[in-house]
Amino acid sequence: MARLRKVLRKIQMTRRARGRRRIGAPGSILAVAVAALTTVALTGAFTGALTGGSGAAGPAPTRQQFAQRILKTPAAQVMTPPAQAALRMLATGSRELSPGLLPPRGLPTPGPSGPASSAGNLAKPAFTNVLVNSPAADTHQPDQTTQSETAIAVAGSHVAVGYNDSQQTGLFLTAGSDITGYSYSADGGGSFTDGGTLPNTPEFNNLGDPWLASTRAGAMYFSNLAFDNLNFNLDVAVAKSTDGGKAWGTPVPVFRPPFSTVYFGDKPALAAGPDPVATARDDLYTAWDDFSVDLNVRPLKFFLGLPVAHSTDGGATWKLAYAARFPLPRRGCSFQQFIGATPIVNPATGTLYVVAEKLAVTDPHCKGLPLQRSEWVFSSTDGGNTFAPGVKIASATEAVPNGLLFLGPGRYMRDLELPAVALRGSALYVAWNDGALGHSHIRLATSTDGGHTWAIRFVTHGSGDEVQPALSADASGIHLLYYHRNPNNTLDVLAGNSRNGTGFSKKRVTTQSFPGTLTIPQFDPIIAFGYMGDYIANVSDGSHQYFAWGDNRNHVTDFLYPNGRNDPDVFFAKQ
Repeated sequence: MARLRKVLRKIQMTRRARGRRRIGAPGSILAVAVAALTTVALTGAFTGALTGGSGAAGPAPTRQQFAQRILKTPAAQVMTPPAQAALRMLATGSRELSPGLLPPRGLPTPGPSGPASSAGNLAKPAFTNVLVNSPAADTHQPDQTTQSETAIAVAGSHVAVGYNDSQQTGLFLTAGSDITGYSYSADGGGSFTDGGTLPNTPEFNNLGDPWLASTRAGAMYFSNLAFDNLNFNLDVAVAKSTDGGKAWGTPVPVFRPPFSTVYFGDKPALAAGPDPVATARDDLYTAWDDFSVDLNVRPLKFFLGLPVAHSTDGGATWKLAYAARFPLPRRGCSFQQFIGATPIVNPATGTLYVVAEKLAVTDPHCKGLPLQRSEWVFSSTDGGNTFAPGVKIASATEAVPNGLLFLGPGRYMRDLELPAVALRGSALYVAWNDGALGHSHIRLATSTDGGHTWAIRFVTHGSGDEVQPALSADASGIHLLYYHRNPNNTLDVLAGNSRNGTGFSKKRVTTQSFPGTLTIPQFDPIIAFGYMGDYIANVSDGSHQYFAWGDNRNHVTDFLYPNGRNDPDVFFAKQ
């Protein structure tokens, strides 16, 4: 470590000689906290670092100082995994991995536990559950056996599944550290081969948050977060496969900010669809949320944004635009930000839609006022170059207390109100989990006028909880996938099918209910408290629906757990 710091000091001196700002030392990676993006008290975190309101000259804070200030505020508690990991990496000067922070508002009150699974009362599943990853490959590090947070691409009989994978790293960050895993199938999902991890781009480490898409030509694309070791930023990068997901090229950074910019991207999602003019060509779109500040601009200006990048050449190059971008006030604790951005392209018109959850609070005196939550949609008719003003779909209510679903002592599952989106003909559908009825249930919003107006209804009810919805649509109808918490605090994955979104026939997808895994404290030494994945996958190719989810039914026994513990794996089913 002493040698590393000497090297860093030399690099800093060299860059200063070029007229650039010096940077801070790197720190640890991967410990995740409770989900959302840069939030409450972020402005207050920087108040001491900012120059006066007059913009008077003064010493500019370093990158490391910014990260240290954020980590001392509640903002650090509500960032998504890679964003917090990158901040800690920059702030601490240590490459040791750690389990993240405890929830900012404590743990929710445990609910009652019943003796049976309500999902078990459904008809026996007609689904075959296929194990996607290979637990036999989890041999590098003890108890780093987490595979979760799934995405799917389909091209003919080829199916690729991406997921977070904690196995391919030690407890310290190195050039080989990589937590973006994948598996592939050549028989329509009947069986899978574990492909290991997405290859790192030189100078970068893949940090997960996978999302996949495929084009009409059969190419597959894979977006994820990539940590830039040159300037310690957190970027978005996209890889391509031309052989059905068996092999992937190195991810191409979508946007690499200038060296003077401190930049943290988060939660990217990916879509492919016809260009609005050159309709025979499929364009690529990736959307995420970000935080940025340019250290060369005085007075310092901080921005929270909803960037959308598009590619017209198969992911070789990208152009960036913002659907929304907010300056962060220099004083107080007010802020607004989007998270969970998800793009989708109308196959008939090439119109791009991006949905996201908005978190906002007006708190100029830092009284700790609660977040206001809402669901929004943005649209572009010119291939993502410009966006119409956003439309608020609905206000949302925190789905589960303190953002954690209780699944038993030490077993919690973090959750936000992240939206899922699907298109069927001219109808646009958006689903999210919402706590307005006292439990987390799924709300579905429908628009038949391009997202201008919406009809909204709850499509699940009862004394259980439903979280992390995923949507797909095709000629047969609307298909909704989600986790269901049973009375005995186990989980099942359920699918609902509807012709038009007004009523759903429910099926049990999982052939076996499973408990939560140990998340507080975490069994996995590099995964954050409360983490069991932030989303699941549901994709249609027009004939079938393809599902993938994180599942804890399997067990691991080792010297730390001689009686065994539940193991997070990825499972697949096809409808």
